Parts: sequence; C-alpha cells; structure tokens
Amino acid sequence: MTFAIYYPPLMPVAACVVALACAGPADAAWLTIKNDTRQTFAVQETVVVNGKVRRGKPTNLLAGETLREYVPGPTVKTIEVFDPQKPRQSFWSGSLNCPDELQTFSICSAGGRVMVRPTDPLPPKK
Repeated sequence: MTFAIYYPPLMPVAACVVALACAGPADAAWLTIKNDTRQTFAVQETVVVNGKVRRGKPTNLLAGETLREYVPGPTVKTIEVFDPQKPRQSFWSGSLNCPDELQTFSICSAGGRVMVRPTDPLPPKK
C-alpha cells in the first residue's frame, strides 16, 4: 500500500517571504502628546482646505493622559489646546514638526501660561 502526501505549491509563500525580507522600513512615525498638567485639556488638529480652516475631532486629555497618533509620513501638524468647557478660548495654538521619527510633546504650564514643548521620546518597550 502506498500513501501519497500532497503539499500545496510553496512558490507563492516563498515569493511573499522574499518580498517582505527585501522591503525597506516604512516612512512613518508616531506623534505623542502628553498632558503633564493637573487639568483637562482638549487637543484639536486644524487644517486649511481650499482656503478654509477645517477642524478635526477634539480629543480630551485628562491630567497625565497621553494621545498617540500614527503619522504616515513627514508633515507639520497644526493643533490647538483648549479647555473642553470653553472651546472658543484657545490656550495654545501652534505647529508641530513631525519628521519620519518618533515625536513626543508635553502640554505643560509655566507662569500661568499653557505651552506645548517637545520632550525626549519614550524608550522602546522591550
């Protein structure tokens, strides 16, 4: 008695392995914004489309919370930081440079003013 074992063709699998092995790293990074204050803030991105300012969805950050966003390529993000109870009153507005690397920013206050400053990126998890 003879048994025949059929193995599906391995060529498609081998082609995928070779393609993944030869692919370079993707041009992308993460943008991290941490609320280092004791109050809640809302963070909102603004973009200009056809000469009109468009606002993204605001994200509330409680004290100590972190917002992480995948950035698919180098860009400059324009954001506003405001009190969620008073969305028309902006505490800080500015541009964040987002190159092809991890960027970490801190919402902090000094002398009664709210600022967004770059910080050292968090070390990668092991």
